[in-house]
Amino acid sequence: MSTVGGIADLIGLAGRSIVSALGSIDLAALKPSAQPAVAAWSPETTASVKPATRPSISSNPSDGGVFGSVAIPFKRLAALKRLAPSLEEMTDGTAISCAAGKCSAAAVAVKAAFGKTSGASLRDKMNGVNSTINHTIRYARDIDTYKVADYWASPSETLKRQQGDCEDFAILKMAALHAEGVDLKDMAVVVLFDQKRKFYHAVLSVSAGGNHFILDNMRDEVLADSRLPDYMPLYSIAGGKGYIHGSRVGGSQMASAMPIEKVAPGEGVAF
Repeated sequence: MSTVGGIADLIGLAGRSIVSALGSIDLAALKPSAQPAVAAWSPETTASVKPATRPSISSNPSDGGVFGSVAIPFKRLAALKRLAPSLEEMTDGTAISCAAGKCSAAAVAVKAAFGKTSGASLRDKMNGVNSTINHTIRYARDIDTYKVADYWASPSETLKRQQGDCEDFAILKMAALHAEGVDLKDMAVVVLFDQKRKFYHAVLSVSAGGNHFILDNMRDEVLADSRLPDYMPLYSIAGGKGYIHGSRVGGSQMASAMPIEKVAPGEGVAF
């Protein structure tokens, strides 16, 4: 969490509309604090649009709050459209399916993992899915795979190509766990800033027993979010809903030149 004054400046909006709505986060200005997060709306922290009412803050673990943040529901999150095709595959059962004899090696490996964790505990399912996908899918930048700076591949696309970047790993893991019976409302794709390595990243967060467990393509071990203090969440999608993440900040104003949805997870740069 970060200290104090007005909420992590609600970080910017999606796409082209972002500049005219909320401000974006100054990543370097955030400092850890042991104080509980209490969101306070401050008009100085907005850009050109001031909301008529204070935003509602989600305290439900499945709705946000990962990495000790406060999560603000945000319907205009551009990433909602990027994830929509993947959610459709998950709900209609086509995410991890393929025609007989036409499964990629990655799809075969993921399906084989299901057999090993069928009837297992949620923790074992998470460990199995995380490790299997980390070792089955090859990391590749969106610019190299899809010739664009940021592209959120559906699970079937990632399995077919057998490669993807960090949000593609997270989305595929969400699909695999959903196929194993985990409710979509208990999982979130979280886009964040790694304050230690200094790049943007995406992970899958699974809420269980009041905790957030992080499935990360950078490690096979599934860790609680409390063990990853360098991860600062920017925005997330859980249960088909978008959230902006913030924290208490130390000044009356925080702003940066870059809207957060202009970052490309895995690339470490803005686009």
